[in-house]
Amino acid sequence: MVVTIAVVSVLMFAAWQLASRHHPPETDELQKDVAFLASELDNVTRRLQGAQARQIVLQRETDVLRRANRLLREQESERQAELNRLTSELDFYRRLAGTGGTQEGLDVYHAEISATDSSRVFQFILTLTQNIRRADIVTGRVRIDVEGTRNDRLLSLRWNQLAHGDTPEPRFRFKYFQQLEGYLALPENFTPLRLKIRLESGTQRNPVLRSYEWKELLNGTGPGSSAGAG
Repeated sequence: MVVTIAVVSVLMFAAWQLASRHHPPETDELQKDVAFLASELDNVTRRLQGAQARQIVLQRETDVLRRANRLLREQESERQAELNRLTSELDFYRRLAGTGGTQEGLDVYHAEISATDSSRVFQFILTLTQNIRRADIVTGRVRIDVEGTRNDRLLSLRWNQLAHGDTPEPRFRFKYFQQLEGYLALPENFTPLRLKIRLESGTQRNPVLRSYEWKELLNGTGPGSSAGAG
């Protein structure tokens, strides 16, 4: 743009010089003026072409740097996700082995809630574990309650009010860990607040009680991480 302005300025100056003369210019003078303007125009054109070439090179370098930066961010995100996965698996097996000092006996390692195509039906996933030092098969049932509000009233729904169809209450039988999953059907106008888990086993004197905030489970910010079955 600056170069273009310079070219126009030179041409306007030359035209003004010619127009301001009191006597018509001679042919020799006109030829000199034309040659001068042609030379200036060639110089300006070369400078313009050089500036355009440098701009193209800079644009290409900028595009390369942007792609490289985006690739680095993607790789860093993948490495962080892999690190989180490995850390979660390490924590899981530490619990099984009883080396973390955070679990004794039967427990809920992970609870998860996922939305479905229906606004009232949600999938739940529970991962149960016990310390492998016990080395005994544990059996029992899982009681699932959902606390929430309906018409500004606090309610607690039990399995027979939540079961999707005629699905029986979840039961477990495992030696090291087991993953249970199913569906919860919430009634109309019911707003869930908490998911409450109660593990009852004949091999344990007291049941295991756990309570989770519904929003945290639904957003994936709840405790623990899931595993398979074993």
